Amino acid sequence: MRIRIRNIEQVNQHLRNAYLCSTQPSVAPKAVVVPQSTIVDKGESSRYWVDPTNHMRLPRSLAAALYQTQNTQSKRSIGNMEKPSFQPKKVLILSKLTRYEFEKKVHKGCDDDQLASILKKRGSDYQRLLSKHKIHHSYLNTLQKELENAGIESRLVRRFGYTQEAVDWADAVFSAGGDGTFLMASSKVRTKHKPVIGINTDPQGSEGYMCLMRKLPEENLSGALKKLFSGNFEWLYRQRIRITVTGDDGISDAIELHDQQLNRDPATTRWTDNPRSPARENDVEECMSLSPPVKKRMISESEDKAIVPIEKETVELPVLALNEVFVGESLSSRKSSGITICTGTGSTSWHFNINKLTEQCVQDLMKIVAQHCNLPQIPHENKNAVSEICTKFNQQLIFDPDRRQLAFSVRDPIFNATFPPTDPRGFADKIRIKSRGYDAHLVIDGGISYRFNDGSEAVMEVRDEDTLRTVVFR
Repeated sequence: MRIRIRNIEQVNQHLRNAYLCSTQPSVAPKAVVVPQSTIVDKGESSRYWVDPTNHMRLPRSLAAALYQTQNTQSKRSIGNMEKPSFQPKKVLILSKLTRYEFEKKVHKGCDDDQLASILKKRGSDYQRLLSKHKIHHSYLNTLQKELENAGIESRLVRRFGYTQEAVDWADAVFSAGGDGTFLMASSKVRTKHKPVIGINTDPQGSEGYMCLMRKLPEENLSGALKKLFSGNFEWLYRQRIRITVTGDDGISDAIELHDQQLNRDPATTRWTDNPRSPARENDVEECMSLSPPVKKRMISESEDKAIVPIEKETVELPVLALNEVFVGESLSSRKSSGITICTGTGSTSWHFNINKLTEQCVQDLMKIVAQHCNLPQIPHENKNAVSEICTKFNQQLIFDPDRRQLAFSVRDPIFNATFPPTDPRGFADKIRIKSRGYDAHLVIDGGISYRFNDGSEAVMEVRDEDTLRTVVFR
């Protein structure tokens, strides 16, 4: 389905006074089949799916959508493709900052006993954080050892050392962490020829949708890597969003939201024209610059009494969005809370959760239809029928990661006599948004934010040359 750009622009009335998105994004799954052994065929239990790794129980109407097998373009055309090969000479490993390492950075100078006491007062489990930290590093050791055994040179960096120079050195990039680490890894890979491969080092705490083994434990890592090196996989080229911004000052400095986690200032003071956090002030050599300084036009004394025309500047943002772009205001919660524009990869994230129906809603609607239309045969009391209808609706919200299309969703739309109804969701090949906000931002994959205030305009589109090369197992 396509929609005209003017329909997208109508959504702009919802963009005032929005809430800044979370810094912990979710991402779309690679090809995953719901294990049939976890579904009971009889009784009410058939409406639920149980995750075999952590025994979490989900309604089938959600699980079937989130963990369905992706019908990707690469699979549809597999007969015309040569056998894939993964033979890199140099690999860069991007490691996440574990929660234990994060707390050590925040509480500099504290020994482990002092840190344990601080965390205990907050209700956090120090031993659990330390255990997960050790598990993560065990994964890292296994990964580095397997790469060495395969004759592949590797370098390990953390996010502050993840520079463009380091990425250019490597033939491939591995992310070691969860979904957020994968998104960070992809942010500096602009070419479609350099693969990015994720290893989920916290299967109990992270979905790892885009990671090679998703939620499988460490003992499966060696076998997965051998499968990768033998060419027993498929390439999946995930679409990404290119963003072009036009405004009075072009673009501002990027606010790196991952770094802002280390900023202990109140939230109401963080999003200013100076995006630097105390952590970055103290560790200047570790900063990752994603954009040049904002250009300012100086007005001389002879000009200050006259109206000086300001030329608009058009700038292409230096980062591509793999998951989604969120547009909204930072510090208020009035009216609609923003708009998300996503790829197929991001369609299981905000797009899905904003628009999904619950079985309770579906059952209520079926009951209303049965009564209003005098159709007693509508089985609104049949829980399996309700579940099936709910599943079909939710599944249509998710689309393939390699599909050349964008989906938009308005968060919490407000419709009344002042703000007439518009389509709260839809698809488009290209989206243009004009800001009417005064504290607005463009947030890319939940990690990088640019100011986007009144008069600024953004164009979002997908292009084949911007795709990200990733791996799925056959």
